[in-house]
Amino acid sequence: MSDEPTQRRSTASLAAALAGGLTGACLAAAAILATAYVERDRLRDWLLAGDRDRLARLEAGAADLAARLAQPPANPAEEFDQRLTHLEGELDQLRRSIPSEAMLLRLTERTESAERGIQELAHAQAASQALLLAVGQLREAVNRGDDFAAELAAVRRLLPDAEALEGLGDGAAIARRDQLLQRFPALVRDVLDQENEARARGWWNAILAHVQKVIRVRRIDGKGNDAEAVLGRTEAALEKNDWDQAVAEMRGLSGPFARTADEWMKQAEARLKADRALSRLTGLAAARAGAAAQ
Repeated sequence: MSDEPTQRRSTASLAAALAGGLTGACLAAAAILATAYVERDRLRDWLLAGDRDRLARLEAGAADLAARLAQPPANPAEEFDQRLTHLEGELDQLRRSIPSEAMLLRLTERTESAERGIQELAHAQAASQALLLAVGQLREAVNRGDDFAAELAAVRRLLPDAEALEGLGDGAAIARRDQLLQRFPALVRDVLDQENEARARGWWNAILAHVQKVIRVRRIDGKGNDAEAVLGRTEAALEKNDWDQAVAEMRGLSGPFARTADEWMKQAEARLKADRALSRLTGLAAARAGAAAQ
């Protein structure tokens, strides 16, 4: 029974506290509203300040444009002439910067000429290199002692100069120098045998010819015009590798001795002609290659 009055007092206290809080909140809200109402003009000005600045700038621009439109140039014709003169000057500069038709034609011709020169130079360089290669292959074939008709035809296509190819014949094999050297001792024996037989008159010459035939005794001084002297001088020239002199000495043989040496002489002369032709071709090909490279 004693708890009931206490509960009632607690409830009454709580209700009073709530009523007091609500009353205070209402009073605070009322005070804020009153302040906002009093400061409403200042708040509106603060919110609209940016828009007013933009509006002011637009109004100033419109006023300036209206003023410019309201005041036409003092002398429109003079201003027009000035602008026209300026435009004409710019057009004149543009015309001067554009090449004339004649100049364009000359430039085109020079360009085409330069391109042709480059193409001709490239062709000349390629042709000179091909000629060098073909001449080298021809030299190798000749020096091997093989038929060289194919190599000669290749050089002839690149160098249709008959004079430069003179001395090479139709491409048939030409004896090498070492082959001619190997055949020379047998030729010497044959010629000396002929000469000894021609000298063998009487029993003493016959004995001497037989002795020379067996032990191969002969002069080496090279003096005189007989076959033995001619062969001695030829042999001396060959030992010095002087083929021109050797062939020239062999032409000193006459009669049956010359006929015996005829085949060797033909081969030696063909060898000399081929060597001269190859030297001439090599020099010509090298000169063309050098000229094309410049």
